[in-house]
Amino acid sequence: MCTAAIVAVIVGLGTAACTGDDPSGDRAAPSSSSAAAPSLTFDEAYRKLPMDGTEDVPITWDLAGVPDTDEVLAARRGLAFMYWERQATDWTQVIPIGRFVFTEAYYEKFLAPFAMSSVVEDPLIGPIWVKVMGVEPAGADQATVTFCTDLGYWHHVEEKNFTVRQDRANLESYVLKNVESGDGEHHWLTDRLIDNDGSRMAKYGPECTKWSQHRP
Repeated sequence: MCTAAIVAVIVGLGTAACTGDDPSGDRAAPSSSSAAAPSLTFDEAYRKLPMDGTEDVPITWDLAGVPDTDEVLAARRGLAFMYWERQATDWTQVIPIGRFVFTEAYYEKFLAPFAMSSVVEDPLIGPIWVKVMGVEPAGADQATVTFCTDLGYWHHVEEKNFTVRQDRANLESYVLKNVESGDGEHHWLTDRLIDNDGSRMAKYGPECTKWSQHRP
């Protein structure tokens, strides 16, 4: 299953590119390049982040067998943020929270250019189910967390004759770094995300496909 990352106008599901990485594409960014840093602490920002989704996109987590470590929790924040953003029609209240979820490099490239977008058409809605498939450490300050996401009922608002997706199992991986932030503390933050992660399909794909059979 292919999903798009941050885009100026969310494209139709049938035409979204499955590149594996965050698609920066050739789109011109809006003229407002970056919003001012919000006056929030990390704890305050995290309280604003809907970890269990929203009314339009509820998230059901399956954390069985994997401890909810700092790395896993940071990756879960990244995933929750991405689906929160995709269901929103006004990004001005959503994207600034990304400063506390993603590294500065990721935020400036993929989020800041759209921080002032207040009219977003045709958002994506529907329940999703998420299972932690594995955690791969890469030294003391980097790790990759892979999720299986059941997107069977996730669809564009304008899809009037929506039917449950057949290709509904999506592997998405979040590459994390433990970095020192503006508050002087170290935090695990998402530095890269790999949607439709083909490199881990052999390892996790069959289990993900078998698991992705939920109903609302």
